[in-house]
Amino acid sequence: MSGPDFESVVEAASQEQQEVRRDLQQTILSGLALTVPFFVTVLVLLWTLDAFSSALAPLADLLVVLGPAEGENAVVARAMAAALVFGLILAVGFAAQHGPDTELSRRIDTLMEDLPGIGSIYTGVERMSDVMVSGDTESFQEVRLVEFPREGCYSIAFLTADTPPEIEDAAGEGEMLTVFVPMAPNPVTGGHLLNVPTDRVYDVEMSVEEGMQAVVTTGISIDDGVRDASA
Repeated sequence: MSGPDFESVVEAASQEQQEVRRDLQQTILSGLALTVPFFVTVLVLLWTLDAFSSALAPLADLLVVLGPAEGENAVVARAMAAALVFGLILAVGFAAQHGPDTELSRRIDTLMEDLPGIGSIYTGVERMSDVMVSGDTESFQEVRLVEFPREGCYSIAFLTADTPPEIEDAAGEGEMLTVFVPMAPNPVTGGHLLNVPTDRVYDVEMSVEEGMQAVVTTGISIDDGVRDASA
């Protein structure tokens, strides 16, 4: 009787160990599911605040030199610079929305686009801002997948145009496509413009809006869409 009893005890202990392991695994997964989005949001927010603070540094230094922030520490000076920028944004927005019909937005766009060396950058950033803020996705034709940054890794890309013949000839390739691979989670900060042979650009059933949401949410919206479809 001692043999079977011993085997039963060992089996029961093994089953209990497996249950504890499964429970621990489920606890860890649940904790990750709840904390990872929070920490990612905090990291993105901190990165954004740090980038914004660095961008305000020249204006804060100017306020110190001119006097309004003289004698103040760097944090206060940058806070004053942020308030000045925010006030300027409000003033421009109010003038564009409620001021006289002077076509302020068009005039500013024309002025910036005519500046040598700056116009192309301004136009590109403006178009990307329209995609982010206004949902204007007409600049992008379709969503594609390309192997980037290396073979075997696939990135979401937006088809922008057919590649000019000059680039195709220089690359020694046949027909090519020009695609834009945005940086997540903020495509406005930049991305990569790629000219890729058509046989290495892959179709994907995703609208431009869905593709942009996937980039901005670092892929979370794709997972949500799969869950909704399977529900």
